[in-house]
Amino acid sequence: MKPAFHKNATINGAPIQTLFDGADETGATNVKGKVDILDVVNDIAVIRITMEDYAGEDYVDFHVLRKEEDGWKIVAKVFTVF
Repeated sequence: MKPAFHKNATINGAPIQTLFDGADETGATNVKGKVDILDVVNDIAVIRITMEDYAGEDYVDFHVLRKEEDGWKIVAKVFTVF
């Protein structure tokens, strides 16, 4: 998962390491996900990820990506439980 994120990425305004630590604690899950590309303009993009049953909760994430020399990287992730 780490390679998908920019080194300075954030999650709900916190450092992205928060996500990595939480995923390590949760371990493997039976999550079902769906990715929708909302928009792409030149070197930026926004996607929505809907996840069902990630550790017993359903989530909606929005990721902002930027295309860099080494490919697309997530620079910001925000999420909510629904």
